[in-house]
Amino acid sequence: MDYPLKMADQLRPQLRALRKQRGMTQARLGEAIGVTQARIVEIEANPGVVNLQQIMQVLNALGAALVIRDTDEPAAKAEPGARQGQW
Repeated sequence: MDYPLKMADQLRPQLRALRKQRGMTQARLGEAIGVTQARIVEIEANPGVVNLQQIMQVLNALGAALVIRDTDEPAAKAEPGARQGQW
């Protein structure tokens, strides 16, 4: 399922929900990416100030991925051979 995000703060509930869906505790997720449970608390509380590499590690550990979707449909259609959807 896709969860379109426009702001970093919208990632907060998504990270928490994904972790809970996977049955992972914050401590277990921390172990999976090599950080403490306290760091996972920080990441879930304020993902907008976390570096992208760490967000990617969290998403990978949760079996999720970051997808960039071109939402400028007219521009995407105007370019011959432009790939729509994922980059």
